[in-house]
Amino acid sequence: MFRAFPTLLRIGLAEAVAYRAELVIWVLTATAPLISMFIWDRVAEEGPLGGWGQGEMARYFLLTLIVRHITSSWVVWELNENIRTGGLSPMLLRPMHPLVFFVAQNLAAMPLRAVILAPLIAGVMWWRPELMWTPEPWTVALGLLSAALAWVIAFTVQVIFGSLAFFSQQSLGLFNVWFGLWSLGSGYLFPLELAPDWLRQGLLWLPFRATLATPVELLAGLVDGPSALRLVLAQLVWVGVFLGIAALTWSRGVRRHEAVGA
Repeated sequence: MFRAFPTLLRIGLAEAVAYRAELVIWVLTATAPLISMFIWDRVAEEGPLGGWGQGEMARYFLLTLIVRHITSSWVVWELNENIRTGGLSPMLLRPMHPLVFFVAQNLAAMPLRAVILAPLIAGVMWWRPELMWTPEPWTVALGLLSAALAWVIAFTVQVIFGSLAFFSQQSLGLFNVWFGLWSLGSGYLFPLELAPDWLRQGLLWLPFRATLATPVELLAGLVDGPSALRLVLAQLVWVGVFLGIAALTWSRGVRRHEAVGA
C-alpha cells in the first residue's frame, strides 16, 4: 500500500486536472463562509458583537473558508455511485482496500483547490488588510494537526453514510440531514461563541465542532493552551468513535454487496 500510494496520488491529481471545471464548480458552491462574512461584517459595523469586531469576523470566516476546503471530502457520493452500479466490485478484488484509493483521490485534489481559492483569499485580504497577522507558532502547529484530524472525521463520517448504501442502495438523503445539522453546529455559518449559552454548551457534546470550528479557532488564536489541548483531545475521541463505526458498517455492508453490476 505504501509503495502504491504515491502512484495513487498522481492518478488523483490527474483526475482533478482532467475534471478541473467540475472542481471549480465544487469549490465555488462551498463559499458560504464568504457570504456569512459579509453579513456578519454589516452586523458588527455599529460596534463589536460579543467581543467580535469586523476584523475578528473577517479572520474567522476567511479561516473557515480555508479549513472547509482542506477538510472536505466527497467519498459519500463516490461510494453511493459505485455501490449502486457495481463499480465497487472490481475494486474489492484488488490487493488494496478500496478506501485507500478514495483517500488518495481526495488528498490529491487539495493543491488544485488551493489554486482556485487563492484569488478569493487575496481579495478578502485586500478588503481587510488587518487580516495580515502573525500567529503564534504553536497555534499554527496545533491548528494544522487539528485540521488533519477534522479531515479524518469528515472522511470517516462520509464512509459511514456511504456504506449505508450497501443496505438501501441510496444514502445521500441521510447524509444531507447530517450536513444540515453540521452546517448549524460546526461554526460554518456563524461563530459558535455568538450562539446562546444553552446552545453553545449543547454543541460542545456533539461532533460537529470537531470537524470545523476547532481548527478554525486554533488557527485564529481564539483559545488558550489548556483549552486548545482539550479541543484536540476531543477530536481524537471522535476520530476513534467514527473509525470504529466506519469499520463496522463497511465490513457488514460488503458482506451483502448486491449491486446491479456486481
